[in-house]
Formats: sequence, structure tokens, C-alpha cells
Amino acid sequence: MGTVHATERFGEVDALRGAAVLMMIVYHTLFDLDFLGVLDLDMGSPVIWFTGRLTAFLFIFLVGVSLSLSHSRRGVTSRRHYIIRGLKIFLWGMVITAATWIYPHNGFIAFGVLHFIGLAVILTHSLAGRRTAALALSAVAITVGVLMSGLRVETPLLMWLGIRPHNLYTLDYFPLFPWLGVVLLGIFTGDTLYQGYRRRFGLRAWSPSLLQLIGRNSLKVYLVHQPVIVGIIWVAMYLTS
Repeated sequence: MGTVHATERFGEVDALRGAAVLMMIVYHTLFDLDFLGVLDLDMGSPVIWFTGRLTAFLFIFLVGVSLSLSHSRRGVTSRRHYIIRGLKIFLWGMVITAATWIYPHNGFIAFGVLHFIGLAVILTHSLAGRRTAALALSAVAITVGVLMSGLRVETPLLMWLGIRPHNLYTLDYFPLFPWLGVVLLGIFTGDTLYQGYRRRFGLRAWSPSLLQLIGRNSLKVYLVHQPVIVGIIWVAMYLTS
């Protein structure tokens, strides 16, 4: 079992997050090629759909793992730290809302992954270090999400919970239920595998890698990757027209 100093990071966690980032870039590239009419792709095909869901699961699961690691590294930390952290991520989500309202507008993102992660950090950080409660509430959140998945209402005001309005169309949608359950599952996993900020399983030390670098800067990559992808596609379309 490896010991990591409180100022160090677990390379495998950063690398897994980096892999999720690369999977996200591939998925969004396919989506943009289809959305812009460059290729005629079936985004609902099993392989593409599974890639998108797996990518989302990894990102959100690692939010919980990171909360667990932060708790075990910092010890008792004021709620203020996590509230500020969550609000910053949520506000970046609002920037995405504004940007997608301008373009492409149709399907603009009202409650996407950054909105969700911001609220999830605020709502779940106090469960870090309480793995039994986290696991139990994870099952509850996922069950509630499944039960609510078929509900449809006239108002969009409840969509952040997972209760959708009729004919909802959005480019990104991650409601609290069931996805809060994935964060809590990540907290349970982090508390189990990295209790006391120590690796509780055998693994050789990680040398610095590109995946780790990407994983440590996942928010920055998330914020810039779509404009870069769309820009490249537009330039390619112009040059080949």
C-alpha cells in the first residue's frame, strides 16, 4: 500500500480524469461533425451513446473521489471552501448557458454538467469521510432518478432535479437525480481506496504523463475544447468549399 504525502497527488486519479477528457473530446468532435452537417452520424447508436455516457460517468464519479481526497488531505475544512468552489464551477456553467444561448441557441444548455458539478460539490462535500452514509444515499439518489425519469411536466423549473418538461431539447443535461448518486458513489470509493490519504491497494509509483497533465487541468480543457473543435471544423469546411 503506497503512502502519498498530503502535498502530492495520486497519479492514477489524474490519469483517469485525463482519459475521460480525451474521450469527451472524441465524443464532442463526432457530435459537432454531425451537428454541423459535415458527417451524417447516428449519435444514438449503441457505441457512440455508450461512449458519451461512460465519459460522463467517469467525470462525475471522479468529482466524488476528489471530494473524498480533499477531505482526507485537508481534514476538517469549513463549508465556505466547498461552497465557494462549487459556486465558481456553477458560474462557469452559467457562462456556458450564455454562450449556447447566443450560438447555436436551439438546444442551449440550461442545466449541464458544470451546473450539476457546482451544486453537487456544495451538497455532498459534508459526506466525505462518511462512506456508509454516502453509499446508502447514492442508492437512494439513483433510485429516485430512475423513478422520476419518465415524469413530464409543463414547467422547466424542475428540470434541475430530473423532472423534465415536455419536448425538452438541450445539448447537455445532467440533473441532480440520478447523477448525485454517482458523485456519492465516488465519495464512497475514495473513502474506501484512499482512506487517510493513503493508497489502500498495491500500485507502482506513477511517472508524470500527458494524461495526468490533462486531468489536472480538466476544467480549463472543458471550457476551451468546444470552441477549438468548432473553429477547426469551420476552417476545414471553408478551405474545402
